[in-house]
Amino acid sequence: MRKLLFLLGIVCLLKGNAQEQLSLSDAIQIGLQRNYSILIEERNTEIAENNNNWGEAGRWPTVTLDVNQNNSLTDNVKVAFPTATQGQTLANSLNPGVNVNWTLFDGFRVKISKKRLELLQSETQGNASIVIANTLQSIVLGYYLAVLEGERLEEFEKQLTLSRDKYQYIKIKAELGSATTTDVLLEEGNYLTDSINYINQQLAYRNAIRNLNVLLSEQDMAKTYHFADTLMIPDEEFTYQDLRNRMLQENVDLQTQYITQSILGQATLLSRSDQYPRISLSAGFSETRNSLDLSDAIFFTGEGFSSGPDERLNSVTDNYSANFSLSFTLFNGGRIKRAIKNAIVNERVGQLRVDQLENSLDRDLLSTLDRYDMRRQLYTMNTRRQEAAKTNLDLSAEKFKNGSINSFDYRDVQNNYLSSSIMKLQAAYNLIDAKIELMRLTGGMIREYNQ
Repeated sequence: MRKLLFLLGIVCLLKGNAQEQLSLSDAIQIGLQRNYSILIEERNTEIAENNNNWGEAGRWPTVTLDVNQNNSLTDNVKVAFPTATQGQTLANSLNPGVNVNWTLFDGFRVKISKKRLELLQSETQGNASIVIANTLQSIVLGYYLAVLEGERLEEFEKQLTLSRDKYQYIKIKAELGSATTTDVLLEEGNYLTDSINYINQQLAYRNAIRNLNVLLSEQDMAKTYHFADTLMIPDEEFTYQDLRNRMLQENVDLQTQYITQSILGQATLLSRSDQYPRISLSAGFSETRNSLDLSDAIFFTGEGFSSGPDERLNSVTDNYSANFSLSFTLFNGGRIKRAIKNAIVNERVGQLRVDQLENSLDRDLLSTLDRYDMRRQLYTMNTRRQEAAKTNLDLSAEKFKNGSINSFDYRDVQNNYLSSSIMKLQAAYNLIDAKIELMRLTGGMIREYNQ
């Protein structure tokens, strides 16, 4: 028993150590800045934003620079005709050139592609909003779960204090001869049971804090907090139609699905653009610089043989070009028509997904609203039950001291108070959970917390 008292003293001492104060708003800000899932989506958004420009859509021409340099050495050791050039001929050439290729018209593909890139960026931002909303929900519930486990720990500590006082009281009575050994053993067993429950709840509390640290991307998993906010009990009344209107306008999953549907529409337009002709321009400039070394060559001049000039022979030639081309697909086995038909089918499938999501969200909204209303009633009932149990516990404590009730009856009252307190705390958390789910469904998570 002394070892148990020592262990409980260590636990209480650790609990009382200085801890960092953490409010719900602080936890949200930390999570928005450091949560890994949010940081990943921010990088994906940067990529989509970087791709959203006219150059990626194909509006601007392609300009290339080409440089070719050729060298050749010809050694005519033996010739078939006496008039042929004999000896070595060294030739060098340099050919720089600039080419421009520009698609002037391709069935409005550039404009459609730019619009598609804008929608892809919006879709990526929508996906990021989904991740943010889900992360906010997890952080808020994770914070309140840690608060819940902490308040549960306080209730178990109250129960443990009562059992300890009661156990010490019975021991004193036994020493005075007014209590039996059976009474002492009974209270010792109750004290041990409450001690075990307290230690187990201490573990649950620590695990809740660790889970919160994961959501906050905290590197020190052993870090603990003093929670500045308590369980905030919502008491708003909602109507289904108002919530549904907000859901259709602001639900992040639905808004992202709308964008995805628009992207499918742009894919159909891209397929139709293949039905139009393609007009392109290609222009270029190139310069050819030749250098010929004939100093080691021998030429036949009619009067005899003579060596070539000592100086190199140089020449420069400039070439300009500008060409237009028109291409129009007359027949390619029906590929264009099939691509258009498939794009239209995909667009219809996308609309079915939108309708399916709306239907699913309607069900989730009704279920969550019913759950919220039910949990409001349950919280009220559990609050009244806890108040009655507290009053009964206070009255029973006096009755136990004056001998009006025995240890078994008082233990039942004690356990009833603990049970009612735990159920009240759980009812409060369940009500908060339902309220947060309503906020997520109606797009209120980002509006409420991401400010």
